[in-house]
Amino acid sequence: MNKLNRSIAKILLLVFIISFPIPVWAQTQGGVVAPATGGEYFVGDAINDNDYKLGPGDQLKANLIVGDNAMSLDYDFAIGPDGKIFFPKVGEIDLLGLTVSEAKKVVNEHIKKAYQEEYYLSFRLLSPRQIRIYLTGSEDKPLFMGDKKYVSVYGEVQKSGRFEYIPGRKFSDYISYAGGPNPRAHLSMATITRQNQKIYIDGSDVIFNGNNKKDIAIEPRDVINIPAQFIYFTDLGSFSTTIFTILALYTTFIK
Repeated sequence: MNKLNRSIAKILLLVFIISFPIPVWAQTQGGVVAPATGGEYFVGDAINDNDYKLGPGDQLKANLIVGDNAMSLDYDFAIGPDGKIFFPKVGEIDLLGLTVSEAKKVVNEHIKKAYQEEYYLSFRLLSPRQIRIYLTGSEDKPLFMGDKKYVSVYGEVQKSGRFEYIPGRKFSDYISYAGGPNPRAHLSMATITRQNQKIYIDGSDVIFNGNNKKDIAIEPRDVINIPAQFIYFTDLGSFSTTIFTILALYTTFIK
């Protein structure tokens, strides 16, 4: 009987060791990859033309006064998912990641090549994107308010909830908007629920290794979920305690 008990104990201990997850210290040492456009805008924030970086969804206004007759041309632009605007007679202009002041200089350089006459350019941010709107509600009901579309982020993140959908943003962006993963997060088993389909994504490879090829573009009503580690060590002490427990079991039941 003792031999049988030792055999059972060996099998259970072996299963435990094999299924033993690697501590997530490496994950807690890194940070979440920030969106390429830098800091985000919150409703009510003051906009500084030298600090605010442009990205998809920003609305811009340009007024061009051309020639001796002072012909006035007004243009409204929305920065597309690729970070570009199309300026009539000038062409496409890439403004992604530029401040408003830098963007005005870039636009001005492009206009110089298209217009021979003297001109005056007025260029400003008309309406900034509002991408970090935190909402509450149940996980299984993605929220629509009017024509606004939202993405849900749940699980082991700092601030779970719903965030405004912005075209062109990816998995890593929304993890960043949610404050990043908490130490218990099992990023390697992250999922994106899209309608009735569940997409698995190795979020650890995307965020901490910078694997952009695996960074999935997010769509309206997507639900991102970050599961928890089955076993999580908060510090070296808890890890050591677990190891000593395994050794004690081995000594008691097997030897």
